[in-house]
Amino acid sequence: MSKVRRSVQRRDFGRLILARIDPSLELSHLDAIIALSAVASDTPQDEVTVGVIAERMGIDPSRASRISADLVERGYAFRVASQLDARRICLKLTAKSERLVTAVRQTKWRIFAGSLTQWNEQDLVTFAALLERFAGWAMDEAEMRRSADAVKQMMDETEPSLPRAK
Repeated sequence: MSKVRRSVQRRDFGRLILARIDPSLELSHLDAIIALSAVASDTPQDEVTVGVIAERMGIDPSRASRISADLVERGYAFRVASQLDARRICLKLTAKSERLVTAVRQTKWRIFAGSLTQWNEQDLVTFAALLERFAGWAMDEAEMRRSADAVKQMMDETEPSLPRAK
């Protein structure tokens, strides 16, 4: 798991993609394109604002605004007026961005599938069941809260006491 986590954190694959597609783009641009794509499919009437992108990426709205403006300037997104509220501006992916998202997703699936081609059917069934069972902890919010409380309790119990003033 550590090797997988480190590989994902380093973002080597994303960096290689950008170097070949458009070296002027940063990882934050790719993240925004992918977030915009994912949010657009989850949002009614495709109403994706800069605020929605900021929330999805977990960043400050002003940073999301700068990234979004960069994407528009570089031809990866365009602004449209909201159909629900004329005061609001929304973002949509250009055809170039949609091709990029599709290519990245297809390539990731191809890599994943390629790594499993040597496995027999029983190994795949076992892996799927074990992976689902393993990933269950990440989906259990109550268990995550209990675990966070346990960490806090351990920290509180091991906090050194401060010397008293005389």
